[in-house]
Amino acid sequence: MLRQTKKARVSAIVVCLLVAALIVSACSKKENASSSSASSAAPATETSAASPSASAANEDGPWTKYEKPLEVTTALSTNTGITQLGNDSYDDNLWTREIESTFNIKMKNLWTADATQFKTKLNVSIASGSLPDVYTVDNVQFAQVNASGLVTDMTEAYEKYASPELKRIMDSDKAGFESGMVDGKLMGISAQHFGMISIPSVVWIRDDWMKKYNLAPPQSMDELLHIAEVFTTQDPDGNGKDDSYGLAINKNLYDTTISGTGIALADGILNAYHAFPAAWIKDASGKIVYGSVQPEMKAGLAVLQNMYKKGLISKEFGLKDTAKIAEDLTNGKVGMEIGSNWNGFYPGPDIIKKNGAEAVLMPYAIPSADGKPVLQPGNWPVGSYVVANKDFANPEAVIKLINLYVKLNLTNDGEQYTNFNAGGRAWLSPVSVNDPEQSTREYTQISEALKTKDVSKLTASSVGKYEQALKWEESKDPDGIGGWLQNSSVGSFSILQKLFDEGRVLPTEYRGVDTPTMAEKKATLEKLEKEAITKIIMGASLDEFDKMVDSWNKLGGEAITKEMNDKYNK
Repeated sequence: MLRQTKKARVSAIVVCLLVAALIVSACSKKENASSSSASSAAPATETSAASPSASAANEDGPWTKYEKPLEVTTALSTNTGITQLGNDSYDDNLWTREIESTFNIKMKNLWTADATQFKTKLNVSIASGSLPDVYTVDNVQFAQVNASGLVTDMTEAYEKYASPELKRIMDSDKAGFESGMVDGKLMGISAQHFGMISIPSVVWIRDDWMKKYNLAPPQSMDELLHIAEVFTTQDPDGNGKDDSYGLAINKNLYDTTISGTGIALADGILNAYHAFPAAWIKDASGKIVYGSVQPEMKAGLAVLQNMYKKGLISKEFGLKDTAKIAEDLTNGKVGMEIGSNWNGFYPGPDIIKKNGAEAVLMPYAIPSADGKPVLQPGNWPVGSYVVANKDFANPEAVIKLINLYVKLNLTNDGEQYTNFNAGGRAWLSPVSVNDPEQSTREYTQISEALKTKDVSKLTASSVGKYEQALKWEESKDPDGIGGWLQNSSVGSFSILQKLFDEGRVLPTEYRGVDTPTMAEKKATLEKLEKEAITKIIMGASLDEFDKMVDSWNKLGGEAITKEMNDKYNK
């Protein structure tokens, strides 16, 4: 009897547990259904085949698909560089379809604008507060949207949803990544950059003209000035006319923004005299100062002034922009410039097509004026941030979109990489970031492959440039000169890598976000600075430099310098 009673009790307990489990299960299903109905953010049981590491069923992570379609709005910059659009459009293309296939996210452009008008239109949207769910801002706009409370914190979303590859990219330049933080919160995802190796400049010199006059690569500024004089006075193009000059200088003088000219820069000459225009650096006392207003500028300006007086610089340099200088280089009017690592791509091919295979602009290190090592500033490389609207309920979707962009642009699958990048297609993506290790990686891989012809270690982004460089080596195809001049063992990156290896790059003290006075006064102060320097080069007294410095300080420069030290010198 006792045994039966105990058995009955056990049976009753089991029944109760089963009933309870059924109730919990039913409640759970009801709750899940309610949650799914209320929000499209619930994960699905399957992920796209494009995902490199598909999540397990119901496991919410970097590659989890939304159960219900999630519409995400953006604003897109149209670009004439997209040459393989085909039947696609900015609203429906291989990127939007891959995004939908991978995440069940439907992208919608609130508006599009030409690249030249995008910033202006976005400024209007910021002023009105009418903004898409996800969009990209520049440094100034990043400060504006944060000050106005228009963007949302993505700290949690990044920690949970960023793919390992995205985190690697952000970790490879911590300062760049952390510049997207405001008061310890991640308010924007840094677009990062291609690598600091791509920031400094080199001297580009016409190789056939050098050989014509038996000139050696310049080892000092005196030798560089001699080459400029020969190119000006000895009729290097052989047309019997006095119509050539030695060194091209852009009317913009030097880069002051991330999207600067990159061609025919005057700052290389000034660096040779240990001056650092447009750079925020530390002086001997440890104070952050603006290089353009330091006394070291005078020696380099005196040299540029003398070059102009002797005709080594075009008398019309104040009117010559990037396109005009590229035209002068192509037409054999000038044989030397100081510019970016990529000048072999532009105008390199055009010069060769017009003047023959020997008319190669070869890169060299900027020589010193006094035998002391030439330092070049490593200007701030991050120019934009991906942000999420304060009213957007799914900031993790922004991280997922960036995951996909990184995956498709860094995959070793060459066919897939080409498909999403050929003809400028990468610009169709609603978000983008760069890899700070890319340039160094490509140079290392390509220069080695050119020596060994072993392509097995080339990652997808290196393949195209390697094939370009090989075209030049094997058949002197002008369209291959850019890849060769950038990535071969004698290319621009070989020079710039040595610059870094020898510690000859000055780190910038500016960290991407303007100080209040800088944001307000920068345009006015840059105009004041460049107008004064242009006048000095064209013959005005060097005393004008001291006057410019005095005005610069009074009109906001002194306040900016204090703000820079308060903000960054800690």
